[in-house]
Amino acid sequence: MTLLPLAVTMGDPAGIGPDILLTAWAQSRADLPPFAVYAAPDLLRQRAKALDLDIEFALVQSPVDARAAFASALPVVPLNLTKPVTAGAPDAAHAAAI
Repeated sequence: MTLLPLAVTMGDPAGIGPDILLTAWAQSRADLPPFAVYAAPDLLRQRAKALDLDIEFALVQSPVDARAAFASALPVVPLNLTKPVTAGAPDAAHAAAI
């Protein structure tokens, strides 16, 4: 039986979730099942840069599309954030994206 890729959310964009997700993918993707993250692509790029992680991103429509991209790029189902994010400063404006 072939399992479908997982769907993962970024959590609060101002929290540690994006950092954990990026670090796990960068360090252990060979050991992880394929997944796609629902997140704001620009936020992930900024956090990857802050963490000094060289990560390629692949925009996908759904987790089903993640399998082909997962080995070489982090699959992202794009979400839009209505306000800029400040790490460590949660904002109710991001509730819909969470």
